Amino acid sequence: MLKEVDRKVWEEEIASQKTSIFDEPDYLSTVSSLYNTIVKYWIVYKKDKAVIGFATHIKNNSVIVPNHYSYSSFWFDEQVISGFSFYEYLEKGLSILKEKYKYISFRLPPHIKDIRAFNFHGFTSKVAYTYIKQTNEELVYRNDVKVKLKKAQQQGFEFSYNKYYEDVLRQQLEDFPYFGYSKAQTTFYRYYFDILIKKGFLKSFAVHQNKKLIASALILVDVKHKKGYNLLISASKTNYSGDASTFLYHQIFLHLKESNILFSDLYGADMKGIANYKAGFKGDLENHYIVNLGFSERFVTTTILKLKKTIKSFFR
Repeated sequence: MLKEVDRKVWEEEIASQKTSIFDEPDYLSTVSSLYNTIVKYWIVYKKDKAVIGFATHIKNNSVIVPNHYSYSSFWFDEQVISGFSFYEYLEKGLSILKEKYKYISFRLPPHIKDIRAFNFHGFTSKVAYTYIKQTNEELVYRNDVKVKLKKAQQQGFEFSYNKYYEDVLRQQLEDFPYFGYSKAQTTFYRYYFDILIKKGFLKSFAVHQNKKLIASALILVDVKHKKGYNLLISASKTNYSGDASTFLYHQIFLHLKESNILFSDLYGADMKGIANYKAGFKGDLENHYIVNLGFSERFVTTTILKLKKTIKSFFR
């Protein structure tokens, strides 16, 4: 049976589960406040035992994914349910969720492999890919990456962690117009990342050469669950060196390893050039799913426009 629960019950349940930062109420509420959504917590129970849980962002009476910088909150108890019972219990839960909301969307985290329950309920699905590097092991790379790293170590690059984040943020946002973001959206995301940094969720990593910022990254660091998520990485357009990005990735892995962060999600491997480059770090290729119900092209366009209005009104 699927039940909506309050924050206290949710926190009690995730305390005993191997969840992630995307299930943490403080993180969810931060994103919610920025996008003007309502967070609701849902748990599927087997008798009195919580077996599946997910938190949703509700906007305009729809379950939405505010942006692609977070996976949806979604966990299950591996010790209680088998592969068969997972989709059986989830299917029953989705039946109840569908009674409440006509439009539902999830960006499922990589550990959710079984989407049959969504398929049985008429959800459309899209598969995406990412690489996950295990940082608790020896850092092994492809030969071409080794060559770049060797060159980088001779170029006087200096690595810094969680310093000069204003410069890092500025460098990251310089790319946003190329991604099709408007000025208002870019301003909004500057505030969005700034809040995540100040809340302690997001950390900055940078490479300087002769005191000039050459490459940088913003990593969502989940200390509690020992995972890092590489939200953004960028390199200088005027002082570019391909070796700098390789050096930066290597230093990120080293720092995460030293900080007892066991896994680094490189966050995306769908574009050919980017996928080939990230493959050089020899992480594990993982797929994840975006599932939607009732989201026609027209509805998606309308929702995007409403989100844009939210962003613009935020700065009035």
